[in-house]
Amino acid sequence: MTGQSRKPYDPEAYWAERYSTIDLTKSGHIDLPVDYNRWLYRRKKERLMQLLQRTGFDVRGASVLDVASGTGVYVEAWKAQGVQRLVGIDISAAATQALQARFPEYAFHKRDLAQPGLAGVVGSGFSLVTAIDMLYHIVDDASFPVALANLHDTLAPGGHFAIHDVFMHGRELDFGYIKLRTLARYTESLQAAGFEIVARRPTFFVSVQGHDHASAWSAGLANGLWDRVQSRLIPRFPDGMGRLAYWIDRGLGAVLDEGPSFEMMICRRPAR
Repeated sequence: MTGQSRKPYDPEAYWAERYSTIDLTKSGHIDLPVDYNRWLYRRKKERLMQLLQRTGFDVRGASVLDVASGTGVYVEAWKAQGVQRLVGIDISAAATQALQARFPEYAFHKRDLAQPGLAGVVGSGFSLVTAIDMLYHIVDDASFPVALANLHDTLAPGGHFAIHDVFMHGRELDFGYIKLRTLARYTESLQAAGFEIVARRPTFFVSVQGHDHASAWSAGLANGLWDRVQSRLIPRFPDGMGRLAYWIDRGLGAVLDEGPSFEMMICRRPAR
């Protein structure tokens, strides 16, 4: 996501092509190596579990709707955590078929989240719904509230809803296949769908290129570092650079409330 684009985006065709071969980059950061993506996923899973625990959610025995299951990274994590029930959806037939073969104990559906009537397909009463690195792929503003309403309908009263996205403080950014919405737009849309926001913390500071900088000076500094140093070293030393960035982000994330990049947000459907 280095510049804005207006190329036509057909979700079905885009994800069918992207998942024509399946590896970690297809569900993660497609422009970065697999070994680097492993560190990105480690940080995201860590942040997700931290915030769920902080908001009083008990994973063991939970029922989970995993949106955009992709290569199954989070399915593996939920299985290891001892969830009782898991249903996954993805817009890619190749992804859902591969997941169903790997995890026959769970159910997976090929489904566009922006298509109304999700609860009729996957059921309802989930204690946790996750949309990790997914909602920014809904670029049509008319489809965005439909997706949120779908997720609300699947969640049990009092249930948790986890989102990983860039919640912009300035202007929105549209890259054609990705749209980064403002925190204000998110807050308004979530409230309209019947959610309350209970936690939000930054995940990344340096691991991926940021787009939500506090000033032009900080944006120039960070972009210069990414373009001249990180983007050149990551392909050569993906594991080492991923490890270094992970520890930097983990340290900064322990003391800073805002960052220039992706954040984890936990919402809740009120009990009444």
